[in-house]
Amino acid sequence: MESTEGQRENSDRALVEELRRENEALRRRVAELEVPARRFRSLFDAGIVSIQVLDPQSRTVEVNAGFERIWRLRVEDLTGYLLLEDQQLVANGFMDRLERGFRCGEPVQLPTIRYDPGETDTIQRGTSRWVAGALHPVIGAEGEVCEAFMLHMDVGELKQSEEELRRQSEQLAAAVAERTAELEQKLRLIDEQQRAIAELSTPVLRLWDGVLALPLIGRIDGDRAARMLDTLLRAIADTSAEQVLLDVTGVPDMDQDAASHLSAAARAAALLGARCVIVGLSARAARTLVDLGLDFEGVARFANLQEGLRDAFAQRRRPALDEAPRRAP
Repeated sequence: MESTEGQRENSDRALVEELRRENEALRRRVAELEVPARRFRSLFDAGIVSIQVLDPQSRTVEVNAGFERIWRLRVEDLTGYLLLEDQQLVANGFMDRLERGFRCGEPVQLPTIRYDPGETDTIQRGTSRWVAGALHPVIGAEGEVCEAFMLHMDVGELKQSEEELRRQSEQLAAAVAERTAELEQKLRLIDEQQRAIAELSTPVLRLWDGVLALPLIGRIDGDRAARMLDTLLRAIADTSAEQVLLDVTGVPDMDQDAASHLSAAARAAALLGARCVIVGLSARAARTLVDLGLDFEGVARFANLQEGLRDAFAQRRRPALDEAPRRAP
């Protein structure tokens, strides 16, 4: 009898000890679970991030203050709304990701979009926002999706900054394009002025029928000599000139290069049938040419334009006198 009672007491003590151990294990497990629960509740209640709790069918179960602040909506306003039937998400091409999240339990990151709840048939309220979203499924004991958290971050200020930066970039690009066009116009004007100055620096004057004068002022360098020769030959061809006076009165220094350019011009004019003479050669320039051992071979020279004109007219009359019939003896 006592033995049976003792066995029963031992059995009861063992059961109590087992229950105590299980109770302790459950408490430890509850304590372990309380940590992530407190973390989630702290995040949920803080409202810094918009959190939307969804059931496996994508119906909204709960929202936090962050959701209400961003969208100006409460959980009661989402009655009948299914995330997986939102046509705005379909239009943005994200629905396949969300479906995979609910079906396979995969976390989903959504690109930044401008979302407007007022355009959704089942809501028709709320405010539009630029948001970045993410879906985090919660997996149950059997590996199924038992709920999901939809997170939204309001990036409107950042997006507005990007838009403002884009507008400023476009305005800057437009200003640069406008300034570039102005500079190009000024460069064209300068180029035209330079061409006009170049033409004025080598003017060919028609003094008489068949008689041209090319007054030169300043230094005769290679570029100017090329323009001078081109202008002179074009004028000879256009007027059928027979006499050309190269007036060097305004040339301060007659060096070897200048003399070579003038000699080349005289030879080129001769090829077109025009006779060139040089007028206005100063005593200083003449002495310089003598010191350099240079000479305008075959080119007549006169002290001034008046003497050169007198010679040109004489040359024009000479063919007529040579062709006049002689009197019979």
